[in-house]
Amino acid sequence: MLEEWIRRNKEEGHPHKWSINPNKKKYLLVILICIGLLVLIWPVSQTEPNTPPLAGNKAPDMKVDNIKNSLVHELEGILSKIDGAGNVNVSLTLSSEGIKSYASNIREEKRDIQETDNKGLKKTTSEHNTTRDLAASSGNPLLIEERNPEILGVLIVADGANDSRIAEQLTNATATLLDISAHKVTVMPRMGGK
Repeated sequence: MLEEWIRRNKEEGHPHKWSINPNKKKYLLVILICIGLLVLIWPVSQTEPNTPPLAGNKAPDMKVDNIKNSLVHELEGILSKIDGAGNVNVSLTLSSEGIKSYASNIREEKRDIQETDNKGLKKTTSEHNTTRDLAASSGNPLLIEERNPEILGVLIVADGANDSRIAEQLTNATATLLDISAHKVTVMPRMGGK
């Protein structure tokens, strides 16, 4: 194709303006082939597999605060109903905003390229390309699993915590409700309590 274009220019009266030395034609052809191969194997998009998009318009901190406040109010309501506990206040420490796992599509491409040089020697090159994209349903990422934040510790301040029996009941109830070990729960008496 290139030779036809050069030949046509010579015939139309443009001698030597675009003429290329026959030795340089080989180099030009090799360069064009290399550029073509680079375009074919260049990755189109790169995504990080461990970066899930944010769900909705809420900031992650607001979601953690909502979960935390909901748990605190539920615990205070339940624990204050324990006989002898009196007025109860709860404080929680959470580890993070939770974990969301999204479905992903993995595409693996394998190409075998065979090249033969002018001496007749064959050279085979294999290329592997793996692409990972988030799977989507109706334009939204497909959520597989969502875990609430891990609870690091709970502090309970209660009127009746001076009584060791009530303090133990508050500890056991909290550990059971939150499915955490009892050593993560601390019960303290309220100043001026019973």
